[in-house]
Amino acid sequence: MVGGNQTEPARLRICRAAFSLLALALFICIIVQVYLAGMALFGNPEAWKWHRTFVHMFEYISVVLFFLGIIGKLSWKMTWGSLGLFLLFNIQYYTAHGIAGALHPVLALVLFWGAVALVRSSFPFLKRK
Repeated sequence: MVGGNQTEPARLRICRAAFSLLALALFICIIVQVYLAGMALFGNPEAWKWHRTFVHMFEYISVVLFFLGIIGKLSWKMTWGSLGLFLLFNIQYYTAHGIAGALHPVLALVLFWGAVALVRSSFPFLKRK
């Protein structure tokens, strides 16, 4: 092996780096999703269509993170935390309308902070050794 940690298999390094980059991508997508909701609420009702559509482009990143966490032998908090985000994405669908609608923005905050936690915990994997 050239470069990197000599005791760590390449598979682990690749999975961990991919986890970190995808966690960052998920975090950015959540910010964009909230921005689209804000656009729709404060002036552009057409943005609701974008808000409803955009989530389908990134909601499964958390499932990929789960499998990368298993393959990359990441901590159980990171691995199961990513699957927890997928569960929250699915709960969001049930809170988008009706009496549970008030929970929708609250769960968006939980998704945001969950993504922040994944990015922060995985950031060291991007540092060169």
